[in-house]
Order: sequence, then C-alpha cells, then structure tokens
Amino acid sequence: MKRLRPYVKGYLKETILGPLFKLLEALFELLVPLLIDVQIGQRNSQGILGVVLTLFALAVVGLAFSMTAQYYSSKAAVGFTKQMTDDLFETIMGLPKEEQDRLGYASLLSRLTSDSFQVQTGINQSLRLFLRAPIIVFGAIIMAYWISPSLTLWFVIMVVILLGLVFGISRFLNPLYRVIRQETDHLVRLTSQQLQGIRVIKAFNQTQNELQTFKEQNDSLSHNQYQAATLANLLNPMTFLVVNVTLLILIWQGSWQVSSGTLSQGMLVALINYLLQILSELLKMTMLMGTISQSVTAANRISEVLTLAEKKPIPLGESQLKTSMLLTINHLSFTYSRASEPSLYNIQFSANQGEWIGIIGGTGAGKTTLVELICRTYSHNHGEISLKWQGQTPKTVEDWRRFIAFVPQKVQLFKGTIRSNLMLGQSTPVEDQKLWQALEIAQAKDFVAALPDQLESPVEAFGRNFSGGQRQRLAIARALVNPKPLLILDDASSALDNVTRVQLFKALKEELSDVLVILVTQSIKNLAFVDKILLLDQGHQLGFASHEELKATHSVYQDMLALQRKGEAK
Repeated sequence: MKRLRPYVKGYLKETILGPLFKLLEALFELLVPLLIDVQIGQRNSQGILGVVLTLFALAVVGLAFSMTAQYYSSKAAVGFTKQMTDDLFETIMGLPKEEQDRLGYASLLSRLTSDSFQVQTGINQSLRLFLRAPIIVFGAIIMAYWISPSLTLWFVIMVVILLGLVFGISRFLNPLYRVIRQETDHLVRLTSQQLQGIRVIKAFNQTQNELQTFKEQNDSLSHNQYQAATLANLLNPMTFLVVNVTLLILIWQGSWQVSSGTLSQGMLVALINYLLQILSELLKMTMLMGTISQSVTAANRISEVLTLAEKKPIPLGESQLKTSMLLTINHLSFTYSRASEPSLYNIQFSANQGEWIGIIGGTGAGKTTLVELICRTYSHNHGEISLKWQGQTPKTVEDWRRFIAFVPQKVQLFKGTIRSNLMLGQSTPVEDQKLWQALEIAQAKDFVAALPDQLESPVEAFGRNFSGGQRQRLAIARALVNPKPLLILDDASSALDNVTRVQLFKALKEELSDVLVILVTQSIKNLAFVDKILLLDQGHQLGFASHEELKATHSVYQDMLALQRKGEAK
C-alpha cells in the first residue's frame, strides 16, 4: 500500500476538498431535526412558513455541497487511478520474463483492469464518506445528548454494537476476497487457454471435457462469491434489527418523558430523526466496508507488481571476454524457475558480422531458450553473452536490444496500417522508398503493391486479414527497415513455400552482407545458406561446424539428414 501513496500528491487538493464539502453537507443535515422541532413548536402560519423556507434553503445548499464533493471525489479517484494504471502498465511491460511467467498474463491483465477499477471505486466512495459518515453519527449523538442525555445512552450502545458487527464481519470477508481474486485469475487463464485452443479441442472432441473443467472452476469461484455475499448481506438486516430495537426503546422511554413533561414532542421527533440519520450513515458505512475490503485486496495486488519496478536492474557491465567478434557465447547454462533441470548446458560459440549461423535441433532442444537469452528476454544463469559492434558494447538492456532485430515464428502484427507496423520502433520518419525496399527484400512488395491502399492498407489486430506467409514477410520487412548488426529469424519462414523461402534468403544474403544472421529452424533444408550450424539436443551442444563437418562426425545430424531424404522421397 505504501507504494500507492505518491499518487495522492498530484490530487491532494481534490482529496481534501471532496471530504470537506461532504463535511459541510453533513453539518447542514444535522440542523434539520432541530428546525423540525422548532416547526412543531410554532403556533402561527408565518412562523411555520419561515421554517419551511429555511429547510428548503438548507436542502438547496446541501445539494450544491453534495454535487461539489462528488466532483472533487471523482476527479481525485479517476486521476489517482490513471496515474497508477499508467505506471502499472509501464511496470508490466518492463518486467523480466521470469516475473511475467511467475505472475501469469491472466493475473497481470486482471490487475490492470478489474483491480484498478476496484481501487478507483473504493477511493471515490471513501472520499465521499470519509468525513460525512463519522460526523453525522457522532454529531447526531452530540445533538441527541443536548436534547436528552439519558436517551443518548441508547444511541451510544447501538453505534458500538453496529461498529463491532461491521469490523467483525470484515475480518471474515477480507480473506474471502483474496481467494475470489485468485480464483478469478485462474478462471481467466483457463478461459484464455480454452478459447485459443478451441480448434484443437473440437478436433479431439474434448468440448464436453473442457466445459466440465470450466464449470468446476466456475463453481468454486461461485461458492466463494456466495459465501462473501452472504456475509456481506448479513450486515443490513442485523443493522435494521439493532436500530429498530433502539427505536422502540427510544419511543417507549421518550413517550414516558413526554407524558411527564421532561421532554417535548418536537424533541422526541428530533431524536427519532437523529436516530434515522445514524441508521442511514451506518448502512452506507456497512456497504463502504465491503467496498474498502475489496479495494484493499486489489490495491495490494497492484502494489505487489509496482514494487517490482523498485528493484533496480543489474547493469550489464563490461564484458570479461577479450574478443572482437560480434556475438560471443561462453559456457552458457540456463535453468527456468521451478524447473528441476537446466534447459541449456555449457553452450559456447562465436560469430561475426556477415556470417550466417544456423541453429537446429528437435523439439525441446533449447533453440527458443537460447534465442530469448541472446535477446535478453531472460537473464542468463551461468556463463556470459557478449555483443560487440564497431568497438562498442551495450551498457544496458535497452542498448543491447538496439543491436538486435528479431523475427519470431509467431508473428505479432498490430491494429493499424502496413505503414504503422513497418514503422514500429522507428523514432524518426522513414521515406517510402526505404519501406518499399524492405518489403522487396522480404518478398512482400508484390502483394502489398496489389492492395488498393498499399502502405496505408488496414491491418487488423494480430494481422488476421493476412495469410500466415504474408504476416511473416511483413514481420521480416519490419526488421529490415532499419537493419541491425544482428538479425535473428526464429523459424520465421515456416509459413512460406520453398520458392519464396529461397528467394528470401538469397535477397537477405545479397542485401545484408555486413549483418550477422542467426537462422533457427527444425529443418535441414533451410540451412543451405548458412556458414556454420549449432546442433542442439536436449539442451546440449553437440557441435558447431559446417554442414559437411556435422554430416561426417555427428550421428544425430546424420539421422536428421536421413529423415529429410526419406520425407522428400515420399
């Protein structure tokens, strides 16, 4: 929670003025029962008219104060939440991949949306009732004491009982709200997985099984929500019970005092009005406590993420490797968190600009892990990775990534236009000629030129309006708009036909003569253009040599060649 306090500073004025105007509204409301007492005591029409006009004026002024308070409270709540959400999103985007994996994307999305909204709701309601409710409750007790000290004792007993009920039930509700948030994350994660894999689910006739899994998770969530709702809903009837009992006692003893002449009828009516005011505010407070409990839970979840931003990233520092090579990997090993065994063991090789390096291996060989380590998506556990270009070495992760252009197999295009997608990451305008040149090298020029709007052609989210091969070529073109010293193609041509793939590699070879290209693949036929091949198997480096050397010395590579020839023969 401490992590969220700085956001109040930007809206300190609104945070003060909102409760202050609610306080003024409350003070005006406390005058109403006394004026009713005066009205009952009036014996002429002019006096009654004056009291009525006064009550109307108080109502108008109170409404103005209420609207002003609502304005400042809403402004503070929305402004606070906007700053918090901006920082939260920035923090999430900057989190190391390890932390993103630990928290889960469903949980991060939930914190960014529903948790943020819950915090906003809690702040808004708290500012509106922060001063008003206590002032009304204790002010009404004070006014009641002024009217009748003996009857005020029942007011105090009632308030103590009700506050005890509120805080007692809140102790049970808070753990339930935490569980509900966690189960909501699980349900979102499950739903996302099911919707993304719906084609596979239907293909294997697993619709009913997945439906049953969803129902079980949803039933568990609903059960906890029902428990929380039941506990929260107990407050209202219990509040009414306590207040009604107090009201009966008040009427009984008040009537006796009226008959004995120690209390006027107007004073009894005023006491009853003060009791009803207390009832109204306590009901609001009971609802507020439920909202605050949920908001505190949400705020703690958000604070957990924001706290991660305070952990200063470890600077890359100077490389201990004495090398002039563009990329050097020395005794690199890596183990995922919660994994029992390393995913990579003692990987070491080096490559220079202008070279083509192939990385090949079966499923689970460690290819993707190695690429993510080179891109600094993960921090490596043991060993060292060095980049050096034109005598410069990156000092930060941001500088490191400026050396690398990366094209994954699963292409990510964003809603916008072809131009906006090609311009991703460009800080300055790029001439159309340069964009078309990148498209030509990526073998995408022809189909883009055939579109009615060409570079301004719309791109839907994830590039859904293009085929898989077209998306891959657009992604490759994006990486070529401003060529980097290192280009990594992680099976980025898997959706291309053989002819287009060969044309692409030839164009890259001709145009990027001073760029180090790392080609990750599972197929040997894609390695015709590479100079050396890194052969991986179950995280182990079996060899780093040319195609001919590997063919002559490594049985695993020979088996892969045999399987390829067998497949081509069919």
